[in-house]
Amino acid sequence: MIDVLFAGYSYTHIDGLIYDTDRGRVGYDCYQMLYTHTPAMFWVNGELKRFPAKSVILFTPGHRKYYTSMPDEPYTNDWIRFKSDESFIADFPIQNVPFSPADPEFVHTLFKLIAWESNNSASDNKDRNIDHLFRVLMDKLSETSSESENTPYRHELTELRKDITNHPENDWNIDMMAAYLNLSRTRFQTVYRNTFGTTCMDEVIQARIRLAQEKLIYTTCTISEIAEMCGYNSTEHFCRQFRRTVGITPGQYRRNSQTT
Repeated sequence: MIDVLFAGYSYTHIDGLIYDTDRGRVGYDCYQMLYTHTPAMFWVNGELKRFPAKSVILFTPGHRKYYTSMPDEPYTNDWIRFKSDESFIADFPIQNVPFSPADPEFVHTLFKLIAWESNNSASDNKDRNIDHLFRVLMDKLSETSSESENTPYRHELTELRKDITNHPENDWNIDMMAAYLNLSRTRFQTVYRNTFGTTCMDEVIQARIRLAQEKLIYTTCTISEIAEMCGYNSTEHFCRQFRRTVGITPGQYRRNSQTT
């Protein structure tokens, strides 16, 4: 069971913050998880160390919780203070040390959902919902912690990948995507493949074909119109790529979907 004591998100301390359970702060005997929107200093291995914005830390019960804003700077974070007897919390592989999650915006959203549910919900399923949200959060964070090291440009690549998925119709090309990360063409392609196990242009093709499949099933647009909607300047090129990816032509795909 997970008992959320306090939770909040996107709170800014304009004059900065110093939090230290060794100086009488409450929270020593519970878990505390933070997501930082701004750079901060954390007490790690006997000294204060600087960590970048969009870091996460899971403090365990009984461990000194000591963190502070950068000197003369505001500090913003999300936080959850809670008690738990769940093994998936106790066995989380990174404890009491900040790390950078692979998808910080997704993590921030989960912090918000947990805060909303714990602070505002009157549902009979509140405890179950909080448990589910924590499991999703810890699974997402485990994706990062299981890597031998954080991939360079992970945050930027994740945002780029989201843009490709949400807007496959854009005129994506390698040079434009490399410029997005301020990398050379060759370096960008290497980093992208090492991070996601596929090429950036294969991602574009897959996203475009998924969009085309949706349009073929749920609209009455012509194949040439769909090709244009999906970012293709040539209907012939679209048809060749669709058949190579799906195994049948767009027309056959539409006809098959209408008979099932």
